[in-house]
Amino acid sequence: MIQATGIDDPRIAKYRDLRHRELSKDGSHFVVEGNWVVRRLIESDYKIESILVQQHRSDEYAEIVPANVPIYTLSDADISQLIGFEFHRGVLACGVRPEIPTIDDFIALPTIPKLSVALLGVSEPENVGSIFRSAAALGIDHIFVDRKTIDPFHRRVIRVSMAAVFKHRLFRLDDPLADLQRLTTATTIRTIASTLQSPATRVKDVRVNDTPALLIVGNEASGVELAIQNFASDRVTIPMQLGTDSLNVAVATAILMHALADPDNA
Repeated sequence: MIQATGIDDPRIAKYRDLRHRELSKDGSHFVVEGNWVVRRLIESDYKIESILVQQHRSDEYAEIVPANVPIYTLSDADISQLIGFEFHRGVLACGVRPEIPTIDDFIALPTIPKLSVALLGVSEPENVGSIFRSAAALGIDHIFVDRKTIDPFHRRVIRVSMAAVFKHRLFRLDDPLADLQRLTTATTIRTIASTLQSPATRVKDVRVNDTPALLIVGNEASGVELAIQNFASDRVTIPMQLGTDSLNVAVATAILMHALADPDNA
């Protein structure tokens, strides 16, 4: 256990001003907060650079943190001042961001999974976190993200997902349309774009089989780009009633994942 010298201690600089600063999406680290999430990070294969814990809770982590990971302590008031908001979650951790594999890595998999999900331009951390959590619950662990999607290692994404992001295999789409074209050329995967526009198949009428499928969902306001909708092998929609014009993207994605992952197509 290491007592930090104060909020200016350079060893804990990555925890500074978290309210107004996220470690860069293209950077090398990420920060998580709270007992449950930190414990899930410790249990994962991700490398941890350090732990920062409130002094009165330090004994809780001494036995579960790997011996090579430094544990720093500060008073409650100093941690709140350091991170920029009142903190009551007990512990934070700084993890090392992995390199996210490319479409070529997905194509090279020994077996293409039955159902994967692609997030294109999903910008709200709460939505991405919720999608990760729902996907994990449904056994869907391969997820694509493009550069317009919020960082999957954003602190709030990880918290809302209840650390589900550490269970997923992430892949990046550098040029979504071109990458999807390469994917469908190299594999037999079926691409299914979610849409509110006609023509589209109602979700209850979609039939799944043994062909691997990729569900594509888009930005909260504009949805999946028309060029990608037109390219997709299928377009699927959730019919609306009572004057509702759309669903939250996380809710819609959960409904579609359940329908496509369920062998009975319920």
